[in-house]
Amino acid sequence: MTDQYQMLHKSAASKFSIWDAAEIFEYATSRFTAIHIALMEDQNHHSSSYQHTFVRHIVWEAEHFVFPFVNICAAMNINTTLPVYLNEVLFLITSFQTEPHYDHKKLFAAFKACPHESANHPVDINRVVRDYRHAWWKHRFDLAPFDMPLRMSVATVKELVTDHFAQRPKMASMVPRSTTHTRSDDPLLQQLQVLRAEVSHLGMELSRLLVAKLDATSEAVAALDRLEDPVDELREAMVASHAAVAMLQGHYDNGRLGGPSSVEPFPRLQSLPR
Repeated sequence: MTDQYQMLHKSAASKFSIWDAAEIFEYATSRFTAIHIALMEDQNHHSSSYQHTFVRHIVWEAEHFVFPFVNICAAMNINTTLPVYLNEVLFLITSFQTEPHYDHKKLFAAFKACPHESANHPVDINRVVRDYRHAWWKHRFDLAPFDMPLRMSVATVKELVTDHFAQRPKMASMVPRSTTHTRSDDPLLQQLQVLRAEVSHLGMELSRLLVAKLDATSEAVAALDRLEDPVDELREAMVASHAAVAMLQGHYDNGRLGGPSSVEPFPRLQSLPR
């Protein structure tokens, strides 16, 4: 590795961290989710011109909020953790850019059919915010000239991300952290380093999952312990109730509730004189 490359790598690393990568990819996913929601709510007929302009805009989204940072992560040996929806959208856009027969109509139809959320995942439920900068999907973009920025610096994108999470402060704590691995000039050793980092990451995730399961089990046992006294009281109340019912049943069988057995509880009615 040359000295010039080392300086460039250290300079990039000082401006970009694994948290930056995770939050930027979450921000991009939020934008694509908002775009998909707006598309699904639009009941108008989408002409070929509309579809062409729409595809141009979502490709712009990927080229400014995803692809550059995937490249930075690759250069810095950051193993990116992309949200599921973003991963699917990138696959569609990449197919459009690399497959000769995958035209804008196919990309438009595939993007529209791709579900954007899970019904029970907390991140997916709270992903969309109210305000986005460069929110072209909120306007008639198909009737206006393409007027999106041609370039965005890392600092500008990080500023957009900061504004995004300021609208949902708790959302930032739900973003999964990316993993890093040691850089090596030897390709085989590099792959081994990646595998080692992945195994370590999986081990940590497994430990976290087991701890969460143990905590849930402890809470369930504690809840059962708290229910033990009320259940005992309910059982005693039921026994007392059965005893009371048996006593009342005995009185009834003897002829009168609470009275002597010689008294007719239900005297017969005398016939009326004719």
